[in-house]
Amino acid sequence: MTLERIKQASLMLFSIHGFDGTSMQTIAQQVGIQKPSIYTYFTSKDALYLELLHDSLTQELDFARQLTKIRSDVAFKEVLFQFLSSFIDRYESEPSVSYMLKTFLYPPQHLQAPIQDLRNHYIDELEQILFTVFSKEPADQEFYISLANSGQYQVAVPLQRTKPYPAAESSFAFFMVHLQGLWVELLRSGAERAYVRLQRTWPLVSASV
Repeated sequence: MTLERIKQASLMLFSIHGFDGTSMQTIAQQVGIQKPSIYTYFTSKDALYLELLHDSLTQELDFARQLTKIRSDVAFKEVLFQFLSSFIDRYESEPSVSYMLKTFLYPPQHLQAPIQDLRNHYIDELEQILFTVFSKEPADQEFYISLANSGQYQVAVPLQRTKPYPAAESSFAFFMVHLQGLWVELLRSGAERAYVRLQRTWPLVSASV
């Protein structure tokens, strides 16, 4: 379908070249259509850019819901660690993730207001999804998390619960700060260094939650 081809091509180009570095003509050439054909579906480049962000955020929220649902029988720290590490894995493999993070941190000047609205809505929804994990009393246990989804990186982190579950709200706030710090690390230093940073800081985050 032409609409989906336009979206896929635009997402790839925006994630690599950004808003200013991607023209409607380039998108049309990538899809193999005439430039005016794009305007059959989108009134402007701005409209296309914002719809892609909306789609990406919806996809990310669905991912978070599935992760917490599928892993509901697993200790909550493992769910949280896998959620953090998933951004690193998917940052290089899924254009929607890199596009989303780049748009959050480096939004086009004239689109800052609508992007901020979309970002705030995403954070609010994500908090509701993840807070359900924090609200459950985890059982005392020791376990290891081994993650090698990308085939290139591997992380093994021992976690042990030795104290009562702390106040959920303050722990959750700390976790969200760490998540957004990881986004910055990904954009500035890349996936490999982000993995190293996650592995080094996770024991502190784990102890706080």
